[in-house]
Order: sequence, then C-alpha cells, then structure tokens
Amino acid sequence: MSSEHLEMLTGTTPIHYSANFQVRAKTLQGLFVNCINYYEYIFPGTKFNVNIYILGKADWDKPHTGFPYGMPFYHPDYQVLFVPAEKNALRRLTGLPDDPIKSDSVLSSFDFQPIHELGHYYFFTLNSIYKERWMNEFLATYFLICFIQAKNLAPDLQKELQANFPVAHRTLDEFEKLYLGVGPANYHWYQSKFAMLGYSLYPQFKEKLITLVLQNYAPGGKNLDAESFLLSISPDKLTAWLNEMK
Repeated sequence: MSSEHLEMLTGTTPIHYSANFQVRAKTLQGLFVNCINYYEYIFPGTKFNVNIYILGKADWDKPHTGFPYGMPFYHPDYQVLFVPAEKNALRRLTGLPDDPIKSDSVLSSFDFQPIHELGHYYFFTLNSIYKERWMNEFLATYFLICFIQAKNLAPDLQKELQANFPVAHRTLDEFEKLYLGVGPANYHWYQSKFAMLGYSLYPQFKEKLITLVLQNYAPGGKNLDAESFLLSISPDKLTAWLNEMK
C-alpha cells in the first residue's frame, strides 16, 4: 500500500486514507488516539505503532487481502489495520440496514468495531498471544469493551451487536474449522456471542481480565487453553455461555 497515492493524516497515530474520505479519517483517527492513549496509560510501557488504512472499495481490493470489503481486519504479518471508508460498509456486509446516523463526523455503534482490530494488534503483535480462533476474537472484543465502558462510549453497542437470527453454524468447533468460511452473517452471529460473553464478564473483571490473560500466557505462566482459563476465573458464566454455543 505504500506505493499507492493515498492521503495521509499526520500525528501520534498517522492514518492513510482514500481520497474524499478525509472527514471519516479524522473522526476515526480521534477514536484510535483516544483508545491508544487509554491502553498506554493503564499498561505502562506499552507502545502502539500500527499502520492504519481507511480505504474505499477500489483501494481495498488492490492488495487482494482475501477479506471482503466492509470487514475491518488486522494483518499481523505486515502490521497493517484496514478499515472500510464507507460508514455503512460493515452493516451492509452483515445484512443490516444502514445506520440512521449519516454523518462521517459522528461516531455510531458500528464505527467502534475497528477498535476490535486494534485489540488483535495488542494481543498478536505487542504480546505474542495467538490462541484458539474464538479466543483471539473474544480477546479483541473484550479489548474494545474495556475501552468503551471505561470511557462511557457507544452505549448502544451491546444492543446493536445482538444477533438472534437462525444460523447454520453455532459451535466453537465449527468456528475453529471454518472461521470466515461460515459467511458474513454467521460470522457476525459468532462475534455477537463473543461480545455477550465479554459484557457478562466485564463488571467483575474490567481490565484485570486482560492482566490475567497476559499472566496465563507469559513465559512461566500456566498457559491454560482458552476454555480452561475462562472456566478457572468464572466457571458459572462460561458454562452458561458454552451451553448457548451448541
């Protein structure tokens, strides 16, 4: 992407973006800076340095990433984070109606989803934690939840993420095997379930859960698998959640 003629916003967290999306780029830059400042404060010594691209569909398709337009993603091999430039791209991909908030200068619930991808950067790149696919997704969402709850942002996100429609795939084993292959709507359903687990655990653990994760997977830590780890800290909530994933 460095060879492309993209626009750029400078600052502590630079943003590369497609032409004609400056307003959205500035809005999302403010969101990323807010989140990065928050995590660098609560975890002293942590330093974020990720390349963020906010792209229209034409620019998105050029690198042939394999991710459909609309789905934000982080690529750990290149340390790049891609965000769709069109405000409703993710909602349309998952079959949801357009957001009633039209302005690119105003954040609405789904505009916070790129913070989930910043969570992948935090766990994958800054802490070398690559675990079960569902655990990776849960941790990135928990990273998002901690930030927005602490900052009193996106109060409607929990409701927006609810996905109670019927799906073909429900189990964690299917998610591990198929991952994006479950399809956009079914993938959204899984992500909604990971979010519900995160919201149920947050009141008790808040950011301490992240600390416990880092300790578990650190050299010399217990290195419990995802299910065993979460059962060890909250058996009742995890058991109830696992029963829903059958």
